[in-house]
Parts: sequence; C-alpha cells; structure tokens
Amino acid sequence: MSELKWVNRTACYEKWLPLDFLPPEAAFVFYHSNNMMLQRYSSSASSAAGFIGDYPSQDVIVVGDQETDDYLLLGAATCFRSLTYFTAHRDCRFTGVLMTQPEIKPEEEPEKIIMLRGNDWRKLLKEYAETAAREMGVKPFAADRNLTGYCTWYYYYDQVSEANLLENIDAIAARKNDRYSCDVIQIDDGYQPFQGDWLERDASWPEPLEKIVRRIENAGAVPGIWLMPFLASTASKAFREHRGLFVRNSAGEPLVFAGWSPAPDNHWACLDATIPECREYIAGFMKALRRKGFRYFKMDGLGFGLPHGVFADPEATAVSAFRQGMKTIREAVPDSILLGCCPPFMPCLGYVDMCRVSCDTSRYWYGYMPGDHLPQNCDAPGNGIRNTLHGVVSNWFLNDIWFRSDPDVLMTRSDNAWYTEGEARLSAAGGILTGVSLTSDHLGKITPERYELLVRAAKYRLRNAVPADWKSDRWPTVFTGTCDEKPAALFLNDTDETLTFRFAEWGLPAQMNEVLIGRGAIQSELSLPPHDAAFAVS
Repeated sequence: MSELKWVNRTACYEKWLPLDFLPPEAAFVFYHSNNMMLQRYSSSASSAAGFIGDYPSQDVIVVGDQETDDYLLLGAATCFRSLTYFTAHRDCRFTGVLMTQPEIKPEEEPEKIIMLRGNDWRKLLKEYAETAAREMGVKPFAADRNLTGYCTWYYYYDQVSEANLLENIDAIAARKNDRYSCDVIQIDDGYQPFQGDWLERDASWPEPLEKIVRRIENAGAVPGIWLMPFLASTASKAFREHRGLFVRNSAGEPLVFAGWSPAPDNHWACLDATIPECREYIAGFMKALRRKGFRYFKMDGLGFGLPHGVFADPEATAVSAFRQGMKTIREAVPDSILLGCCPPFMPCLGYVDMCRVSCDTSRYWYGYMPGDHLPQNCDAPGNGIRNTLHGVVSNWFLNDIWFRSDPDVLMTRSDNAWYTEGEARLSAAGGILTGVSLTSDHLGKITPERYELLVRAAKYRLRNAVPADWKSDRWPTVFTGTCDEKPAALFLNDTDETLTFRFAEWGLPAQMNEVLIGRGAIQSELSLPPHDAAFAVS
C-alpha cells in the first residue's frame, strides 16, 4: 500500500455558538437528516446523556432543557451554494454548537442562519420550516386532497416486465370508479436498458412508451415515469455519446462512483449542469418524455447529484450546480408534477412538488442491518415499514410547507408480503399523516380487507398535525390535529407492548370515532396492541 499522507483542505465557513445560557441539566437534542436516509437513532429527539461527545445534525438542530421547557433552534434558512451542518458538543454539559458550511469560504457571504428560542420545540420546528420556505422561494402548491397512485417497484422490484405493468393497469382500470382510484400510474425502474438511457427501452418492454401512456390515461390516471435525470452509468449510450457533459475528477476524467444497479450498470457519473450544452441535453430528454404524455416524474438518485468534483464553471459548488440542473428541469416541464427521491431536501426547494421523506419501505416490518441473518427473499438491509414510518415521523414539520411529503408506497397487501395487518395499518398511517397514498399492491389480487386500508388512507388526512407525546429517546405515539375541521388523533404503536391512550390526556373529546381499524364510536380511551395504528375523529 502506498504511503498515506495528510493534506490541508481549503478553509470553509465555520462559527461557534456557546450555550452558556442552558442549565447544567439540559440534555435535549433534536437531530435532523437533510435527506431520506435511514433513521439510525432510537429517536430523532434524544437525551444527550454522555459525558463528552458530539451530536451532529443537518439543516436544523434543537437543543434545550425539557425540565424548564427552554429550547434553542438553529437552522439554515437558505441553501443556494452550500448545505449547513450543526454539531452540538458536550463536555459533561452542552458547551456549544459548531455550524459548518463546507462550500462557503471564510470571506464569502454565508447561507442565512436563523435562531429561534421558545418553550415548545415542536412550534420552533414549524416556524423554522415556514421561514426557510419563504427564503428559498417555495411557491404555493396544491395539497387540498390526498394523492393516490401506483408503481410496480415494491411488488416486482427489478424483475418487472412490461407485461406486469399492463396487467396492473388493467386491474386499476377495472376499479377506476371504485373507492381507491389511482390519480397517477408510474412506470418504474426497469423499462430502460441502462441508467441514463431514458428514451430507450429494454427488450422486455416491446411497446412504445406512447402506447403505454394511452393505456394509463384510459385507466383514468396521470402517466408517470421514473428516471434519474442527473445520472448515467458508464455502460449507457448516454455516457458514451455525451462523455464531455459530466462532472470530472482531478485528472480530467468523468468522476465515477458506485451506484445500486448490478454490473455492468453499477458505475455512475453525474451530469455537470454548469455546462450550457448539458442543460440543453437535460431539458431535451425531459421535454421528449413530456411530449410522449408523461406529466409526473419520479426523479430518483438526487442524492448522487451533488458530487464534489471539478465543474466547468470554476465558481460553482455542488449545491449551486445541482440547483441549476433542477431549475432546468422545472422550466422544461412546467406543467408536470416533480417528485424528488433520494433528495437533498433544501437544494430541491422551489423546484419540486413532492419529496420522499423516508428510507425505502419493503415487504417486511423490520429493517435489517448489515451482518444480520436475513429472512428468505428479504429486501435491502435497513429497509422496512417500521424504519419508513420513523422517517415520516422525523420529518413531520416539513409536510405541505417545503413540499408534499412522500412516505413511500403504502404496504397493505397480504400476498407477496411478510407483515401483519396491524403493521399494514402503520404503513397506511403514513398516508394519513402526509396525504400521499401511493401503492405497489396488485389491485386485482388484493383481499377486500387489505383493499379497505388503501381506501381509508386515501379518504382521511390528519391536518395541522403535531406530535403530542414526543419525549426523549422514543418515537411519538400520538399525533393530534384535525380531519375535516374536527379534532382528530393518529395513534401509532410501533412498540412490542399494548398501549392505552386516554383521550383527556391529549385534549381530545370524550367520544371519538375510530376509522382506520373500523372500531366506530369509542369512549374515553383506546387500547392498541403491538405493531398497530388507529385514527380517531370526533
């Protein structure tokens, strides 16, 4: 092995904020992830009980004292050239927070930071989200009704064929006037020969995309398609023919990194949106897909769209180049719905309508970590209904403020699945909390009982949602808000014990009507078994 040597890095913008005002007992910290990454903590609201340690967060952090209800929020209000990272440091007590903007030089104008203090950290997070949305120019978007839809991925995964999709379109068409009708039908990963060749078709997709679009429209849905607009694999026609349009490494070659596709499609490069010809290329294939009839674009792999390489514009940063690309897409298809997946949240603001806020779901309740013994047919380690729910819960304060929050598809079916009916209700609860209720369930095979969960998730929405019982080191089990302007509560039991919820503790009416399980009128309290959810409306 060649000798390893330390190298100096260009200084970036950093500031240190002492936390002397906090009492010695203060130990509360709310962490945040700037993307849909798996939540690896016992809760994103935790007790920093260690003697010495760092507590990192992205975009926003809250520290404070739960005994005196004294909280400080620090948050990035803008993200035009750099992401912002916060690290709370503890030496027996909180001593301070380090703020870092790695792509801003010390002498440059930093991204705007806001500082809020108050006695309810949940209200501070909502105020922060609203402030950042204004600063980033987020335009009003429609979220007055729940969004429903279908994609193939979580039933067929990478084994999908055109025949699978057409079979499901027919099943959806047969129920288009039923109580769960799809607003969107999206062609998912698998139609293209290689990542980057978005206008090409794999051999397993013989029909022209235009014909499939017509089939989708005849089923009463908006045609959607999956793509990774900034990426191409080194095996693709796009990479071979447009090699000069990619972000480069220090040797002047395209910067290549490992993707999730199997070889030879596994090495990817990112388009350099600071090149005018590159922006024309991106706009070209987006407009071509729009001409084919697609009006909903699931833009995946966006987290790979900010590589730190060499850009054609020497003044560009990874964030500013990414936003140039996003602006290009938004202007190319101004009348379409844009869903960001694997997204860096703040750099997407102002350009997307929706963003995924959770890790991928799966056909299992538990996610599995590297090294675990995996059950037969288990999906990717780390995924699972439980972990998806935690991602939705962690990002609750962004709902309908930064974008429409996508909780990933709802897993309700009993075929090709390994979870209980109660766990399916917890998946459906993500749709009630966000107002986005897409699925990959086969509507021609789903049982009536599981179909009813899709119906209820599409029918109900908890608006003005607030986590009512969030304490350190555990996930919240009660969200309160309104449904059809009436007091409502969403109860989430992801624990292994039966929980009893007394309505008076949450300021709810003595009688509530439970509609997710279907219990009907309930007086005073509700008992919920392990791994189950309920939704009650007054």
